[in-house]
Amino acid sequence: MKVDFHVHTCRSIDAVHRPRQIVKYAKKIGLDALAITDHNRLFPHSEAHRLSREFGILVIPGIEGGNIAVRKHWIAAGISRLCESPSIETFLTFIHNEGGISIAPHPHSRLGYANYADLGFNAVESLNGSEPCSNKLVKNVRKIPEVGGSDAHALPMMGYTWTDVEADGTCEDVLEAVRRGRCAPGGSTIPLAALLMVYPLYVSHRILGEPRAAVSRAFQIIREIRALRKEDAPCTAVDYPQIQGEQHLSSSRFTRAGPLDWR
Repeated sequence: MKVDFHVHTCRSIDAVHRPRQIVKYAKKIGLDALAITDHNRLFPHSEAHRLSREFGILVIPGIEGGNIAVRKHWIAAGISRLCESPSIETFLTFIHNEGGISIAPHPHSRLGYANYADLGFNAVESLNGSEPCSNKLVKNVRKIPEVGGSDAHALPMMGYTWTDVEADGTCEDVLEAVRRGRCAPGGSTIPLAALLMVYPLYVSHRILGEPRAAVSRAFQIIREIRALRKEDAPCTAVDYPQIQGEQHLSSSRFTRAGPLDWR
């Protein structure tokens, strides 16, 4: 299976397209599965199930945690609720206990965990579509499983980077394959021409298309960066309107959505 474990939708402050557009395009370009990992927003289990059935491609609920501009990032895939803790070790234990997998994205970039193996991540993103410098620094001397993720923030970034996974098409089998190392990065980094296509899309969709919201988001990020430097801020980067079924990282109320075993 070709699986992209690192994809953003417009529910991330720095991404463009809606979830339905992302999933439809993923199917078109030949992916078998993808994990939607918006910044500090857990993708709803019910919506992932619905999109999987509609487009015939496995959609894995995920999240990329860590303040978008200041704190180091981590990815969880296959979980249906969140916990609230300032400790990355606590998060990783929680992800494991929930039956999900944890991935260290772009580990040697400014916002990555270079000590991913010591912390207990299930896998390391040794091939990130837009971080060639970080990729070159991955040594993985502890030989934990390696994955590839596009880190796509718009459609033009998809299809170049993925993970080859030995799995039968169910969410549980994909997650177990990664835990057991039955996976390997595939593809390449994203060509510069494709990366450059994202900027005009972002300007037209997220700035010119919604100027008031863009200004509000900018001020929110500035406030949180200042607060984080004082170590008194929550983990969320931006407070979007709540969508039914979604949970923000700062949520203290837990809900359970059932086993993630759909095809």
